Amino acid sequence: MNSLTLTAKAVRVGLFAAATSSIAFSGIAIAEEQSDKVERIEVTGSRIKQVDMETSSPVTVLSAADIALTGEKTVADVLNNSSINAFGSWRGTSGYGSGASATSTVNMRGLGSQATLVLLDGRRMPGTSSSSGAEADTSQIPLAIVERIEILRDGASAVYGSDAVAGVINIITKKEFDGFQVDFSTEQPSVEGGDANRFSIAAGFNSEKGNVTFTYEYYDTKAVMDRDIWNMDDPSYGDYSSFSSVPNGYYNTGEKDADGDDIYAFYSNSEMCADTDNVADTTDGQNNGRCLYSYGAVTKLFGDMTRNSFMTNFNYDITDNIRFRGRGTASLSETNTRYAGTPVSTNYPVMSADNQYNPTGKDMTLYMRSVQIGERDTLTETNSFDILGGFVGYADVGNGIDWELNAQHSASTTNAFNYNLINDNIIQSEIDTGNYDVFNTSGMSYAEWEQQMTALYSAANHTGVYQGKFDSTQIDGLASTMLYEQGDFSVAIVGGLEYEMINFKQTSDPESASGIISGGSGGDDVDAERTRQSAYTEIQMALPANFELSAALRYERYEQEGTLTGAEGQVTNSSTFDAVVPKFGLSWRPVDSLLLRASYGDSFRAPNMGEMFSSQSLSFEKAYDSVWCEANNNSDANYCATGNQHKTWFGGNPNLEAEEGNSLTLGGVWNVTDAWSVELSYYSITYDNKIEAVSASDVIRDEKINDGSDFVTRGPDGKIEYLESGYVNKASLETSGFDFASSYNFETGFGDFNLKLDVTHILDFKEQADAESEKIDYSGTQDYPDWRGNFAAAWYYNDFSAAWTTVYIGSQSGAMWRDLGYDYIIDTPSYFKHNFQVGYTHDWNGTITVGVNNLFDEKAPTWYDYAGYRDVNTNLYDVLGRTFYLRINQKF
Repeated sequence: MNSLTLTAKAVRVGLFAAATSSIAFSGIAIAEEQSDKVERIEVTGSRIKQVDMETSSPVTVLSAADIALTGEKTVADVLNNSSINAFGSWRGTSGYGSGASATSTVNMRGLGSQATLVLLDGRRMPGTSSSSGAEADTSQIPLAIVERIEILRDGASAVYGSDAVAGVINIITKKEFDGFQVDFSTEQPSVEGGDANRFSIAAGFNSEKGNVTFTYEYYDTKAVMDRDIWNMDDPSYGDYSSFSSVPNGYYNTGEKDADGDDIYAFYSNSEMCADTDNVADTTDGQNNGRCLYSYGAVTKLFGDMTRNSFMTNFNYDITDNIRFRGRGTASLSETNTRYAGTPVSTNYPVMSADNQYNPTGKDMTLYMRSVQIGERDTLTETNSFDILGGFVGYADVGNGIDWELNAQHSASTTNAFNYNLINDNIIQSEIDTGNYDVFNTSGMSYAEWEQQMTALYSAANHTGVYQGKFDSTQIDGLASTMLYEQGDFSVAIVGGLEYEMINFKQTSDPESASGIISGGSGGDDVDAERTRQSAYTEIQMALPANFELSAALRYERYEQEGTLTGAEGQVTNSSTFDAVVPKFGLSWRPVDSLLLRASYGDSFRAPNMGEMFSSQSLSFEKAYDSVWCEANNNSDANYCATGNQHKTWFGGNPNLEAEEGNSLTLGGVWNVTDAWSVELSYYSITYDNKIEAVSASDVIRDEKINDGSDFVTRGPDGKIEYLESGYVNKASLETSGFDFASSYNFETGFGDFNLKLDVTHILDFKEQADAESEKIDYSGTQDYPDWRGNFAAAWYYNDFSAAWTTVYIGSQSGAMWRDLGYDYIIDTPSYFKHNFQVGYTHDWNGTITVGVNNLFDEKAPTWYDYAGYRDVNTNLYDVLGRTFYLRINQKF
């Protein structure tokens, strides 16, 4: 059982009492001391209401106090710092289509965000359209409404459904708030931009019959430019593009080299290059060579974002045994991101040899960028809402039956407007008129040439439009009862049914979808529908000698149908996936202060609609062409740069199979004293048929290993013209490790203290590309840290408080990549980010907190032995530097 001493202390310390990461010492009251009847509650990991907060499954709890101690501004940032989010998780950055640049997700155990189920008050959060509903956007949840976050650290497909492969994030909201509360926070990082402001109001009313709460939050953050983050002034920086504001022409000189191969060369106007901003002149001064463009000088790393969020919870007792409950949420956000002016690259324009302005007399492939009409700005509007209504009741039959009947409707819409894209066909036709002297062979003034280029690009200017719609309607019910209870032996059971209907559609404007627009990622259109039917049961048995046994079983069936557009036109595909997945748990409390536990469960995840049915679309993926560059001794430094982008056609795979896996956890929780608690857990997860997007680097690597590939098309010079990629089932992934957590409270004459530590150590993270491939253990290699941890120390004395927190990410080796020929990959050192805050509670029922995150301005480690564009894993590390913040809370 929970220590009531710890509970009492946790209540007394108030806001700055940091609960530990294990639910065993989270400070949540489980029973009223004044009552002989012990209340049974629902704990994440089981649908059976019970007395003890601890079960056979390990659960981490982040209380409102824990969240306040982090100093973070969003739920997404809080979760990203969690040690079980081992390899970091997606934070929206500029340059990603389908609205992905405006979302954030969570990635438990490194298994992928699709393998983590996110719940809001025990029910599925609506998914984002950019993920075809498979991922929840954790940045949309207003921080002001969060009571606590419960993290189930083992697979729970048998309890919650197919997506709970790595675990479950359950965000519990405030419901019984009485009164009126205003919160304001502001933060300012040391880098230029990134300022964030948050304002929220909460109101609640309680009566004998029920309660209602209402929360509104406004949040905005300013853009951060790439040029203010990356070391672009370093002499080793070389992330420039041949697609330049001063055009480059690529042509066959007509000459042969010693091996008899054609010699190709670049032409660019050296004088124009010298007079242009944001370029690097690599010509010889005589128009031979390239004028390269510094795209990083104008792009936004993180966009400007404004979000308005609303939430209401209400409960009303219809009778003594029936309660109506409801919840409504809505989020409206706008994100403005920016990428560099459009490279005309979906279909390369060609200047014919007989064009009057062709300076070489040879057909020239043009490398152009429409900087003259402005950068590629994207406005993404994301609107979502979720409505829940249901009845919760009790029937006095037998030992009593608790029951629920619910209906829920969720919808998410994403509209993205991509400005200053280029219609390739128009560019080509305009050049063919012979009216545009793009190389300024006629000697125009710079202003005249700029005016002509502006006219050319304006004629081809295109605004790309993307819309994604996802909606879900679910009806579900459950009933639970105590079948038998006598002495030390009892049997409780719950059973339920769920039915869900999902529609997902994403479309691009017709020009983008047809593949004639440069600068966007249109074409990945999806029109699909899905139904999910589930039936589940769970049994929990209390046995003599303080043993407890639990078992869960779920049958789940997915039927989905979608229209795929490809070379053969529109094709309708349908698939059915179903599985029966069990879970078993055992716990033993040999003494009141010690709990030992074990759990095992199977997992199952059906492919989502985007993975199966998205039409082939165009993107530009970063990759090092090891095939050409190693064969040619990296003779083209720009082409062989790690940041070079390759045209990549990417689409869904209607032949995907369902993912399957299993997880095992073993561990214990020990309340050593009334003030000190310790938890240790071991986990092992096997994940088969894992669905992953094949990256451009993977395609090139496979080509190198197999001495060729049907998915790589190369030009006459041997360089990549385009790649083809998509989703595939990987053979398997295996990972295991330990979670450790400890909390210690002590009182002194100069204040009370709470110390907390949680650490995750990954023993292995082995991936196998296919059945014939060797397993590769990535744990401890770059981007796969095998150690993550958090430390928090909180002090409180009368009306004053202070806290120090530290985020730790372990070192990573680059040796594996260097052995594969990537000599520029370096070892990553350990990373510590220290945060500090002080608070004061004044006599007018409010608090003021000031703090600084990343107190010592720790720099995020880079990937390479040279300076590069976006050369840090921003999903894992903080790149904004020292950040000051102020929080004001006032209750009425």
